[in-house]
Formats: sequence, C-alpha cells, structure tokens
Amino acid sequence: MVRKIKPISRVIRIETEIERIHRAAAPRRERFLDWDENWIPRVDVYEKAEDIVVEAEVPGVGQSDLVITVQSGRVEIKGMKKERGSPERIRYLRLEREFGSFRRLVALPAAVVPERAKAFLDNGVLTIQLKKYLPEEDKKTVVAIHKDEE
Repeated sequence: MVRKIKPISRVIRIETEIERIHRAAAPRRERFLDWDENWIPRVDVYEKAEDIVVEAEVPGVGQSDLVITVQSGRVEIKGMKKERGSPERIRYLRLEREFGSFRRLVALPAAVVPERAKAFLDNGVLTIQLKKYLPEEDKKTVVAIHKDEE
C-alpha cells in the first residue's frame, strides 16, 4: 500500500541504525533497514542481580504479530504494526505514527541462557526477562596425581 504523506520522524531512523551498529556485539552482521521495514521500536536494557531485562515500546502491536529470538549475546525483536481501517477512505491531515514491519537487534551486556527467557506484553510495552549465564564458580574439583607413565 502506498501513502502520499511520509512522517518527518523517519529521518531519525538513520541515526538510530548508526547508533545500533556501534553498540552491536557482531557489527559485521548488522545492516540498515530493508525496504520492507518501516520503523524501529525504542528499547531500554537494564540489569538486575541475575537477570537482564529488555523493554521495547511496541504500541498497537498484537502478541500474535511479534517474534522474539534470543541468542546468548543478543535479542532480535521482529513484528508488524497494522493500520486500522481502510486508508483510501481517510484523508489524513497529520500522519505521525509509524506502521508496517520492524526488526530490532539488541546486543546484550552479558551472556544469557536463551531457554530461560520470558516475555510479557502489557499496554504496548514488551518486556523480555533473560537469565544471565552464571558459570559454577563455587564448584571445586580435586585432581588426582598419577605416576608418570613411560
């Protein structure tokens, strides 16, 4: 579907992509938006004692329109924000909201256990809770000493 009015806020997309590439854990795999991607959700990442939490603003996106992929060092959020109604019947006087598909890669500050990830969607905010990978530091192993074998 083609729109005649483009919001000015899309210029911010370039700055956001450049900033995201600089912070990414694997910059060689990062890329700019594809032609079918229309916007980037804003993201907050914070750390708790045993968790890393990623919060993304995805207003108007339904649970069935979201796909979350977790790897050890990053999270990928993909989805689609659909327009309401039929645009050909509407004569826009102002159009500032973004619609269409999106994809956001978030580099994580520490390794996580992907199998223990949990996600919640509440009032347009997607919250992803990730358990940090904590190696067993307290585990001790006694090594037996053997005679040299010749």
